[in-house]
Amino acid sequence: MTLVAGVILVQLVSRGQPEPGTAEEKKTVIKNEVTPNSTRIGNLSANVPDNWSAVRPSSSMRLMQFRLGAPADDATLAIFKNIGGTIDNNLARWSSQFGYSLSDSEVNIRAEVINGMQVNIISILGTYTNTMAFPGAAQPKLNYRLLAAIANTPDGLYYFKLTGPNTVITGRLEEFSRFIKSLRYDEIGKKS
Repeated sequence: MTLVAGVILVQLVSRGQPEPGTAEEKKTVIKNEVTPNSTRIGNLSANVPDNWSAVRPSSSMRLMQFRLGAPADDATLAIFKNIGGTIDNNLARWSSQFGYSLSDSEVNIRAEVINGMQVNIISILGTYTNTMAFPGAAQPKLNYRLLAAIANTPDGLYYFKLTGPNTVITGRLEEFSRFIKSLRYDEIGKKS
């Protein structure tokens, strides 16, 4: 009995963790026998699509990172927590990475309540310039798309930023929507 409990605990703790990386990005497809494709993101849990791969975050600011499709597709979901600024500040920054302001018609924003959390969702199509990249590395990318969400939880804001070529992201709209709608807040160690 103790052996079985130990094996289950090891699987739960290691589930969804990216493999130690080298200079080359390593991938881990997240699997969970208890609830298929469920993973923990801070104090949130979410159902991750089968074809998303957890990868080593490319920045220490990122809580987690997923690759959608092949590396050549250049579609990445970066997840951040409490990165500073208000919800509107971050939505405005993301809009400016496409050369838009929040009031432009090309910027689609909506607010929803998902599993008791206020979630702001933004979608933009256009020329993307990663203003957070190292100087000289921020090359404009034509026909790119942003799908992003900011979840307001009791322990702060969680940010989900999916960027990539429009042709790739358009094929992932339903996956992203199901992923965001599966988010549930479940504080570790809270008393019932």
